[in-house]
Amino acid sequence: MNTSLTTTSERLEANKAKLRVEVPEASLKPALDAAYRRWSNEIRVPGFRKGKVPRQLIDQRVGPEAIREEALRDALPDLYVSALESEELEAIAPPEIEVVSFESGVPIVFEATVDLRPEVVLPEYSGITVEAPSSELRDEDLKDQLDRLRDRFAELETIGRAARKGDFVVIDLKGYRGEELVEGVSAPDLLHEIGSGQGPPKLDDEVEGSKPGDIMKFTDTVGEGTGEPAGSGATSDGPQETMEVSFTVLVKEVKAKKLPELDDEFAANVGEFETLDELKDDLRQRLGEYQRQVAEQQVRNLVLERFVEAAELKAPERLVDDEVKHRMEHVEQDLASAGMTLEQYAEQTGSTELEVRSEVREQAAQSVKAELLLEEVVRRADIKVDDEDLGREIAYLSAQTNTEPGELTKELASSGRLRGLVADIMRRKALDYVVEQVNVVGLEPQTETIDDSAEDDESHEQQQEQGEN
Repeated sequence: MNTSLTTTSERLEANKAKLRVEVPEASLKPALDAAYRRWSNEIRVPGFRKGKVPRQLIDQRVGPEAIREEALRDALPDLYVSALESEELEAIAPPEIEVVSFESGVPIVFEATVDLRPEVVLPEYSGITVEAPSSELRDEDLKDQLDRLRDRFAELETIGRAARKGDFVVIDLKGYRGEELVEGVSAPDLLHEIGSGQGPPKLDDEVEGSKPGDIMKFTDTVGEGTGEPAGSGATSDGPQETMEVSFTVLVKEVKAKKLPELDDEFAANVGEFETLDELKDDLRQRLGEYQRQVAEQQVRNLVLERFVEAAELKAPERLVDDEVKHRMEHVEQDLASAGMTLEQYAEQTGSTELEVRSEVREQAAQSVKAELLLEEVVRRADIKVDDEDLGREIAYLSAQTNTEPGELTKELASSGRLRGLVADIMRRKALDYVVEQVNVVGLEPQTETIDDSAEDDESHEQQQEQGEN
């Protein structure tokens, strides 16, 4: 702490204060010396080596006031932190700083308007009850999984009836603009699943009910990025416009899926099981474990939701504003990737831009409150992140990004993201603690898990998302 500072603070409102800080001019000397050293290494003066340029010459070239201002900019962050410590205040966002006095020979005075961490009162754990969703495996769940497996191993066989939704047709698809064939929307011997939504928007409706030898002609609208006139070699950047294309479709074959029989042979093909019963037992175990993990994650979501609802906490507007800005940037980036604007998205969802932004703000406020509450749990329960916790998280991330753990650790540390990763782990551990303290009704005890890395990854990603929110 810089003991040479003179500080006072004034509460402007519940979670905002104004600091007034007086700093002796001598306290600026280290930053002033550093500024001169930088300029001495950067400025070129004939007859002087780099780093040996006298201050008088630097003052002549740059100006003493410019050097002092640079030194003050460098010193202000540390001076501000010292002032916070002196007044025992905890800021939650960068301050608004105004230099009141910066004359040579007198103390420097600056004021900082600070958003403060609100007082967080944790709700009583005993007053929160959450009913866990059922993780019981139903016969229908097993049947659905078996049906999906049969569909995955199905073969296509040629049929003589008219094509239905879910059938496949082999077609020659040709799209024209005038007399020119359009590449990208034309394909010979194309295998198309009716109802898949692939290809021109009208294609599914046109080929449904068709038979081999049928020829359909229709005009449809497609994106210009879908294809260009044959042989044109043209390319296009940026948002794609639409174009009208005349299509001709020749149906050559109609095929339907032939599902394999549900028997021991099928079980052997799926996973080298000796019998169908062995396959069913394996699916029951895997599905049961998966549904238990899903139920546990739903419990975590519900507990956090009830925890936030039970707390009498108003989210600081500054933090909410920052979170809204962050979320809206992601929303607009995602929409831009899909070729949409926020206005178009709102229209498609039957809402307005104002309603979309309002919903994002409400979600942001809940997220901020959850984060503040979990951080208070960390303090009260003295939750720590040890090397094992961090190593496990880095090992998971390195596996996901195909990066060597040591390299990833260095990258996280150099970019300043390691601290954020530790904070995420702390919040997840805090939520684990809250789940243990509240009343959870109907959650089945954890059973021995199976070795299934895909399911482990999914559970870990769900926990990561919960921790971030």
